[in-house]
Amino acid sequence: MSHKVQILAYAKDDYREIRGYVKRKFGDQGWMAVEADFKKMLKQIADMPLAGSVPEEIEMIGLVHYRQRLVGRTRVIYQIKEEEIFVHMFVDTNRDFSTVLYDRLMSKRMF
Repeated sequence: MSHKVQILAYAKDDYREIRGYVKRKFGDQGWMAVEADFKKMLKQIADMPLAGSVPEEIEMIGLVHYRQRLVGRTRVIYQIKEEEIFVHMFVDTNRDFSTVLYDRLMSKRMF
């Protein structure tokens, strides 16, 4: 059974930031390849949401039902809620995820 995947507004902001970076660095053709990888991963999440790993930073603060998948150097953080998947964040693996998570939690934009 396929789940419905929703990308939340602040995750869309993350995604637009990634798109801008990739286009500046690698051009439109580079972005097309990266975008195809993101679309493939989102389809996989819809079909097999539990296949992602539990981010230890999120597990350490006691939140449940969250997973992550990698697309290149980007961690995609999502929540499984019954038949729906909510994508909360797209985070570059070079960034300190604990800091990004803390900033997002304190801005009250993630959960």
